[in-house]
Amino acid sequence: MKQARYLFINLLILLAPIYGNWDLIINGKHCQGTVIDIKEIKQQLFYETYPQISYEVGNKTYKIEGPENADYPIGMKLELIYPEDEPSAAIIYSVSGFLSQWYTVLALVLLILWNAFYLSFLKGKPNNNSHIKMDKNKLLN
Repeated sequence: MKQARYLFINLLILLAPIYGNWDLIINGKHCQGTVIDIKEIKQQLFYETYPQISYEVGNKTYKIEGPENADYPIGMKLELIYPEDEPSAAIIYSVSGFLSQWYTVLALVLLILWNAFYLSFLKGKPNNNSHIKMDKNKLLN
């Protein structure tokens, strides 16, 4: 029973990114965006690239930055989703788009902390010497 509760809590933590975006998934508005540029940022020894995505809602044009080092060529069309009351907060409508939100980072931190806590308080320690049976007289000789 304890193992079932442990696995259930792990499952709840892993579902946090979906729960965090549930309202957006259900009530969000869809639009199409186009990759218009690739922004390169030098980070010490290497470059990170971010696609710049432009989309239009109503008569207004918005721009967002795509995920780091995503392989989206200029001109590629992407489906976006945004909250109805805030069109500037669009994300890419894909698994990676939803997982790039802060809910995922929070879920991973909680998962690590929960597993560390649970595993540190397991009852009973394994007996590493249970398979070794020695006679005291053999030890004295």
